[in-house]
Amino acid sequence: MLYIKKNILTYIITVILIFFNLIIIIFSKEIINSVKNGLLLWYNLVIPSLLPFMISVNLLKQTPFPLFLSKILSPITNKLFGLSSYGIFALISGLLSGYPIGAKLVSELYTEKKLSKSEAQYLLSFTNNSGPLFIIGTVGTIILNNKNIGFFLLLIHYLSALTIGLILKRPKTKIYTIKSSSNFSVAKEIKNSILNSIESIVQVGGYIIFFSILCTIFTKLLSTLNLNFYLKSLLYGILEITNGCKELNKINQLQLSLISLIIAFGGFSIHMQSSNYISNTDLSFTKYFFSKVLQGILAFLFCFVLFPFYKK
Repeated sequence: MLYIKKNILTYIITVILIFFNLIIIIFSKEIINSVKNGLLLWYNLVIPSLLPFMISVNLLKQTPFPLFLSKILSPITNKLFGLSSYGIFALISGLLSGYPIGAKLVSELYTEKKLSKSEAQYLLSFTNNSGPLFIIGTVGTIILNNKNIGFFLLLIHYLSALTIGLILKRPKTKIYTIKSSSNFSVAKEIKNSILNSIESIVQVGGYIIFFSILCTIFTKLLSTLNLNFYLKSLLYGILEITNGCKELNKINQLQLSLISLIIAFGGFSIHMQSSNYISNTDLSFTKYFFSKVLQGILAFLFCFVLFPFYKK
């Protein structure tokens, strides 16, 4: 029975892929433009904003810095989240860097046995977040033409993420001793960090281009339907966050709340990038995904409730 189900699934996927390739041929001009736009997005925004963080985070996790950070922040984080030293490092890095570095870092620390399984799963639920550069720079300054609204959206984003950490069950934390390695080589670690980061950023670029193509196909399909503007914009954002935010370019209570939802949820493009790292472990992608759904809902509610106070 299982064999039959797998065969049926294989045939369904084959039909979808044939249809996908036919669409590419039929709308070749639009697809080529979407690939160009995806490449430009990757080159102009993603590489400058993510690559420096990827390299620096890879370097820092090999040093005693997580321990120093833990000593400073543990009085607060232990009471709120009960995190280990590496857990605190993953939390701060995930809040400051941007998708999908949070998922990448947690998966790598777990693989390196610097996080327990329960803490790694817990961290995945709220440390993989959008970075300040995207929210303030791209969404606030470029899309909404209002830098201050970008700071408001960033506050909502952090509030929704940390709320997830507060409402979920805290893990049983194992304390790891962080020591400086006598074999630590600056030149070697810089080389490894750069190579690891370049490989990761190329993978991210591939996902962006693929989802740019999907967005073009999705746009063609949705244009044939008489959908409500807000529903259509939300569907765009669920697929890829930048396109969804571009649709919702007016500063009002509902549109801004939907933007908050889209940024907090992350979009399937981000989730595919994150799953690339999570799938290398025995951590649950399903649990991670539903925590992002919950974060999106919370971000919408927080923004909708707090927006009138921001306007005042």
